[in-house]
Amino acid sequence: MVNKKEIILALVLTGYSLCAFADTAALNDAAMKLCDKSKICIGKEMSANDEFPPEMKAMMSNMIDEICGQYMSIANLGDEHELIEPATDCLNSMANQSCDALLNSDKETAACQRYSELAENY
Repeated sequence: MVNKKEIILALVLTGYSLCAFADTAALNDAAMKLCDKSKICIGKEMSANDEFPPEMKAMMSNMIDEICGQYMSIANLGDEHELIEPATDCLNSMANQSCDALLNSDKETAACQRYSELAENY
């Protein structure tokens, strides 16, 4: 016979797992959102400048893929659940920037500064 404590423990663990899964899904969505925004911004930049030869466009395409890989590596936190929310906030804050700020600013967003500070502990 199963006692009430075992049922409560199972429900708590199941709820925690579902919460972590939902947070991970939000993190992956944020990484994809930022990747898509980066592709759009770099595409606009290349379209606005006719001076890009095909070789440069190919190099830029590879760079976009590399950038997206970096975003996805942030999204691959594994068991570091404490970092999921700050990482999601960081990626979303970057995706919400203008193309000019995203491509040309050296300043981190406040959310990314917070994530960087927390990530130093891991």
